[in-house]
Amino acid sequence: MLRIFILAIASGVLVSCAHAPANGPYRPVNKHEKTEFSLDRLDIYPDDVRANISAYTNAPVAWAGVILGSDARDDDNGLTIAVDSIFEHHYFDWVQEDGGKHLKLSLSPRGEGVFHVKWRMKKLKVDASFPDSQKYAKRGKLAIVYGTPLKINPDGAVDLGYRYLRILDQDQFTTNQFDYGRLGEPFRVLHPDGKTNAVSKSASAR
Repeated sequence: MLRIFILAIASGVLVSCAHAPANGPYRPVNKHEKTEFSLDRLDIYPDDVRANISAYTNAPVAWAGVILGSDARDDDNGLTIAVDSIFEHHYFDWVQEDGGKHLKLSLSPRGEGVFHVKWRMKKLKVDASFPDSQKYAKRGKLAIVYGTPLKINPDGAVDLGYRYLRILDQDQFTTNQFDYGRLGEPFRVLHPDGKTNAVSKSASAR
């Protein structure tokens, strides 16, 4: 509820909590993601890995990234599809809003560059094919990615070894509500016109 309180002060409007979306900690969508979320590090970022890859090659991490592109192909077994995706990292405070029909995640418009994951999905239908998977993981969607750093590419992109991945549609997240950096750093409320408000709190407190 702290987010709502800050927004009310910034806009000069009193908001009734009874009618506002409920804020709370990010909740994994299933048992598999819950397991990864409990094991993976939220305090390791792409620039940490770029600065010292050897220190993080065995560290499971969780990053939020907007999909820049995905290439897919059918595996020989006919049961799975191999997907190669590129993501733009965004800072995420691991808070979700449950208002209306869908959850809403408020990511920062900023992040720490590009990362890359090769992953697989099971076919839900026998006749499913790679075009279906490319549509599912299309450009502009959000992914919560769990992986282990493998290497740094010449262009600076971080390769992650796949552990788990959750895809969210474009109406389930925004990057224009709050501007913030790493956990514990200050954040600012963004106005609809793109300007920022002077109200500032620690991201870890939200």
